[in-house]
Amino acid sequence: MKRLMTLCLMLVLAIVLAACGNDEDSSSDSSSAEQKAQKQAEEMQKKMEEQQVDPDETVATVNGTEIKGEEYNSLLSNAQQQSQANGEDPTTDDGAKELKDQVLKSLVGNKLLFQEAENQNYEVSDKELDEEMQSAKDQFENEDKFKEALEAADTTEEEYKQRLKEGLLVNKYVDNELSPKEVTEDDMKTYYEEMEKQAKESNQEDSLPKYDDIKDQLKTMMEQQNLQTVMLERVDELEKDADVKYNI
Repeated sequence: MKRLMTLCLMLVLAIVLAACGNDEDSSSDSSSAEQKAQKQAEEMQKKMEEQQVDPDETVATVNGTEIKGEEYNSLLSNAQQQSQANGEDPTTDDGAKELKDQVLKSLVGNKLLFQEAENQNYEVSDKELDEEMQSAKDQFENEDKFKEALEAADTTEEEYKQRLKEGLLVNKYVDNELSPKEVTEDDMKTYYEEMEKQAKESNQEDSLPKYDDIKDQLKTMMEQQNLQTVMLERVDELEKDADVKYNI
């Protein structure tokens, strides 16, 4: 509900600002536009919520380990918001199917990497886990605010802690077992040249920052892309020998 209200307020604010240059007689038109925007936002939110599943439903199993609807819904919600931020509609038939497939693939991939990390005897100490848990709590004003956030996400502290542990274990495995391609200066310049080409084609070359101003961010982004590539390749390898069942 909070996410819906925020979205509605943003839409309303945009309409009000756009109407600032009009005369006073436009107030009724502005009110009508606000109501229309709010209705559209509510309809969009309803459609997105309809894509969720029962929290207790098993959406997939990985070597006998169940992945529940609760995890799926949480990741789906994030993916829907990202889709909207990119100017896409996550509620179309094609858009909804694409997001569902992406979310399931991500959940299964994370579980496969976690299981492989355990098989390779990687461990997360209680101290490491407690430090990460405290770091997460420190992002909130107090303990009550942290618990409210967990409740809003429809999860418990114990469930969150388990996911945190899995994430830490996967990170250790990835850092030690995977070797993404190194990003060179030539790679970055080639990538930037492609950005320049696309900016020129869309008549937005004036808005593109200079290479030297964004080279550090560019390197970080490309390193993340290369890491994601090798992670997906490893997931594909693991899935070939795994017992994976998709239930939705």
